[in-house]
Amino acid sequence: MDIIVNEFGKDLETIVSQLNFIDELRSFSSCSPLVPKGTDDDFLAAARDIHANAKLIHNHLPIISGTLILYTCGRFESMARTLFEDLCQRLVSKADKFDSLPKKMRDNLTIYTAKIIAEPRKYGHAENGVRSFVATLAANLDARSPFSKVNHECLSITDTNMRAEALNDLFARVGAEKVWFRISEQAAVKHHFQELDTGTTEAKAKKKLNELMDLRNKIAHPAGELDWPSTSTILDYVNFLKIIATALSAVTLVYEMTLCAEASI
Repeated sequence: MDIIVNEFGKDLETIVSQLNFIDELRSFSSCSPLVPKGTDDDFLAAARDIHANAKLIHNHLPIISGTLILYTCGRFESMARTLFEDLCQRLVSKADKFDSLPKKMRDNLTIYTAKIIAEPRKYGHAENGVRSFVATLAANLDARSPFSKVNHECLSITDTNMRAEALNDLFARVGAEKVWFRISEQAAVKHHFQELDTGTTEAKAKKKLNELMDLRNKIAHPAGELDWPSTSTILDYVNFLKIIATALSAVTLVYEMTLCAEASI
């Protein structure tokens, strides 16, 4: 779990480094070169060429930084699904049998396994994977079979961008309700929005994620003029996603304990 968030954090740091480089390149293009043409110094000659090209693309640098949003959002979605799958596996490890899992998780395992069986290629699975999913679900439903795993990969499939409601619906599949309220209880999230009230924090956090996903879609499917975001705006979104990821990871620990306890009653 910490590994999942740490790896996500490292990828975000790479994004930050690239954004900082773009800012440096923008500043560099505004400098007046003191290197005369025809210099014999390879480094200075290369610097002069970079400066000349940086000036040519100066007005288009926001496009370069803006496209990093596509990777950032995709990486966030991958991290969220991986955290969810990790929670599923931890719930399985705490259950002694399939019927000990939360009812919602049991019901949805059947529903989402059936979705993948019906359209495996749509969700990136081959025929061998489908057979494995069928065998696992059949074993789950047979009380005589040993219980050690479920089709967590089926539970985590999504058809839309990871907007606020999509994230909420994903975790609700195993009975982890009101995930945004839980996230917004975390001190770091409240501090980010400078709010004490959990409800207000939740509304602002959901709104911010939705705005980011809307921006991502505009960049991925441009139609007409696009107001490209500044690097400072993107850096703020990156910081926000890092905070949300850490909070979500902490919340899964709570769900791990409460969902198992509820299922055993």
